[in-house]
Amino acid sequence: MISADKKAFSENLAELAADVFLRTNFGLELFIGADIETVLAEQTAVIYQNSDDPTYAGASIHYRQQTFVVLNTHQDLRARYYSAAHELWHLALGTKWFGTASAMIEAQTALNLFDAERAADHFAAAVMLPRTMVNTTWQKATQNQKSPEIDAMCAAIVRLANLSAMPYVAVTRRLQELGLLSSDAKLVKWHEKDWLAYLVQANFPPSPLNQPAPFESFNVLADFVEGLVQKKQLTLIEAANLLAHTDPKRANRYLKRRQQLMAQQSGGTVE
Repeated sequence: MISADKKAFSENLAELAADVFLRTNFGLELFIGADIETVLAEQTAVIYQNSDDPTYAGASIHYRQQTFVVLNTHQDLRARYYSAAHELWHLALGTKWFGTASAMIEAQTALNLFDAERAADHFAAAVMLPRTMVNTTWQKATQNQKSPEIDAMCAAIVRLANLSAMPYVAVTRRLQELGLLSSDAKLVKWHEKDWLAYLVQANFPPSPLNQPAPFESFNVLADFVEGLVQKKQLTLIEAANLLAHTDPKRANRYLKRRQQLMAQQSGGTVE
C-alpha cells in the first residue's frame, strides 16, 4: 500500500495529465466510452488475448523499439475499456500527447513521490469520466439535490456507468474523488457483484457492457515478427519462441523452416 503523500501526488499529476490530454485531443464535453480502444489502436499495436486469469487485465510490452498493448477479452467490456485507458497512460508518457505540458509531466514522473500504477488508475478514471461531464450528469440525474435519496444516486451511477462504459465501482470512486458522493455512503462499499444484483432487483435491462466479448487477435504481433524475420533481424527459433503462445501454428511453421534449412545445410533431405 502506498503512502498518502504518494497517492495524492500521483493522482493530482494524473488528473492534470488527463485534463490536458482531453483538451488537446478531444475536448472536455464528451465521454470517450468504447472508442478508447480505437484511440489506443491509432497510437500503437493492440493484441487481444482471452485469458481466464482473474488477476490479468492487460499489459504493455516493449520489444525492439515497438510497443504492444495486450488486453484480456475474458473480462467484461467495462473492465476491458478501463484497462485500455489504464494502458494509455503508460503509452502516453514520453510522447507529446500532453501538448506543451508533456515535458513537465514527464519530469514529475521521475520524482520519488510518483507511483506509476496509482497514476495509471487515476488517469483511466479521469479520462473516461471527465470532471465536467460527471458533474453535469450527476447534478441533472439527482436534480441538484445536496443529499439525494439512495435510489436517485443509484440511478445516476448506472447512467454514468453506461454513458462512460466504465465499471460501476470506478464511477462511485470517481464521484467520491470529486466530492459528489460521501465516503460514508454505503454505495462506496459496493463491489461490482453488488451492482449487478441491484440492476436485477431494480429491473434495469441487461447491458452487454456487463458481459465479456471473448476473442483473440495477434495479427499485429505476427506481422511484426514476420517483418523482423524477413529483414534477418530475428532468427527462426527466436520467431517461433515469440509466437509459441499467441500463434502456435505460425510458430510451428518457423520451426519447420528452420529444420528444412538445417537439413539442406547438412546435405540431408526433408521428409
